[in-house]
Amino acid sequence: MFEIIPVNDKDIIAFKATGKLTDADYRAFIPELEKLIRQSGRVSLYVELEDFQGWEVKAALDDLRFGLQHDKDFKRIAIVGDNGWEHSGVGLANLFTRTKIRYFSKDDAKAAWDWLRETQEKQMPVKPVKPYRHILLATDFSAYSELAAQRAIELSRQYDARLEVLHIIEEVAIYTDLYDPVIADIPLQDEALKEQADNSMKKFIERTGLPEEISRHVEWGRPKWSIVSWARENEVDLIVLGLHGRHGLARLLGSVSSGVLHQSSCDVLVVKS
Repeated sequence: MFEIIPVNDKDIIAFKATGKLTDADYRAFIPELEKLIRQSGRVSLYVELEDFQGWEVKAALDDLRFGLQHDKDFKRIAIVGDNGWEHSGVGLANLFTRTKIRYFSKDDAKAAWDWLRETQEKQMPVKPVKPYRHILLATDFSAYSELAAQRAIELSRQYDARLEVLHIIEEVAIYTDLYDPVIADIPLQDEALKEQADNSMKKFIERTGLPEEISRHVEWGRPKWSIVSWARENEVDLIVLGLHGRHGLARLLGSVSSGVLHQSSCDVLVVKS
C-alpha cells in the first residue's frame, strides 16, 4: 500500500510504500499523486520503502507506465530502503528514465533529503539587489564609530541615500548574582545625561564631517535592541556601526554589533578598525 508523508517542502512529494504493491494500490494512489503534481508543478519524489515485498505483475506494469508518462514531471527521485535488491532495482529503473534516481539506506535518510533539496537551492531565483535608500549610523561616539561614520558617508553618497545618526543612552542595569540584568527605574530619565549626549552628538558630527543638517536622534534604551527597533520602525535598509573589542562581562553578554547583526531585519555593516 501507499501512504502520503506530509512535508513542508513545496517542491518535494514524499510517500511510503509498504508490503507487496498491487494493481488496486496503484489505481487508488496514482490519481492522488497526479493531483499533487498538478498543484506543485515539477517536483522531486522521496520514496520510503518499509517491509517492501515488491510488485504483483500488473502493479509492476502500472509503475512502469506511470514513470514513463510523468518522466518530465520529476526533478529527482530518492528511494530509501534497507534491502540490497532494492538498490539493484534502482539501477535498472535508471535505464528507462531521464530522471535522476538514487538509492539511500534508511540510515542515510537525511542525505536523501539533502540531495533532493539541492535542486531547490540551485533553482532559487537570484533577486536583483536594490540600492540603499535609507542608512542609519548607530554611534556611541567612540573612535570605532568615527570609522563607521566615514563608511556611512561614503555609502550615502554612492547610493544618494538618506543618512541619519542615532545614539542610545543605555539605561542603568543592575546585575544579580546570576548575572541577569534588571533595568532600574529612572524617574523622569536624567536630563543631565540627555544634555551631555546631545552635546557629544554635536561634536561627533563636527569631527567626522557628517552633514551639519543631518537628522540626529538620541534615545533611551538598551543599544542592541533599541537600534534594531528604531531601524525597523523607520524603514531603514542599512545599519552601519563600529566593532568594539569587548572584555569581561560585556563579552559574555555579547557586543552591541553582534546583537544588531543577529536581530536586524535589514542589512548591517559592521566596520572594523
